[in-house]
Amino acid sequence: DRVCVSLPSWAMRAGPRKRIYFDPARVSAAVVTCGHICPGVNDVVQAIVHRLTDYGVPEGQVLGICDGFKGFDPRHPAKPRPLSRHAVEGAHLRGGSLLGTSKGWADIDAVVAKIAMWDINALFVVGGDGGLRAAQLISEQCRARELPCCVVGVPKSIENDILLVDRTFGFETAVQEVQRPLLAAKVEASSIRGGIGLVKVMGRHSGFLAMQASLASGVVDVCLIPEVRWR
Repeated sequence: DRVCVSLPSWAMRAGPRKRIYFDPARVSAAVVTCGHICPGVNDVVQAIVHRLTDYGVPEGQVLGICDGFKGFDPRHPAKPRPLSRHAVEGAHLRGGSLLGTSKGWADIDAVVAKIAMWDINALFVVGGDGGLRAAQLISEQCRARELPCCVVGVPKSIENDILLVDRTFGFETAVQEVQRPLLAAKVEASSIRGGIGLVKVMGRHSGFLAMQASLASGVVDVCLIPEVRWR
């Protein structure tokens, strides 16, 4: 099995471009955070608002979708809230997600219907692999309906398991937090003759968190990751 993949020709480094597609004065943007909370979510929301206004998007034309994709549900009680520089001031000092989040619900047809109703032409989806898969489906549905809306996926994962991204935000914090249980397991195992300390971390099909935390700790004897078969 291939562990590493080469960079495809269509994947370009993010950054400023000479030409932008949308006229900033006519942009109506929305930001939604999906899935588990992650260190740095509010920093990202704040940065999106700052960059959009720096590019000339008028105040009041950036919306925050409450409670993840559930905020697009017609039955959801919370309405989108305007995000201005004042609204996100100090957001980077708070934990969690200032917009709220949720897992599971993502009715693509309902999301696209709300995008059309609210006249959104730039949607920023801050999410992990599930949220980004939904973002891909939303983008395809918008294209099929000929809605002029660009969908931007912002990879969020403490597991660093998003393809083509050097390092997802929240990963370094997770590596740091894992150090305490690793050290505790080492102390416990060392106090018992023949003792073994076992620590399991998140990652599913990705071993980045386990491997990086083990290397950083200096107290781990064996690290098992799903990318490498073991007996």
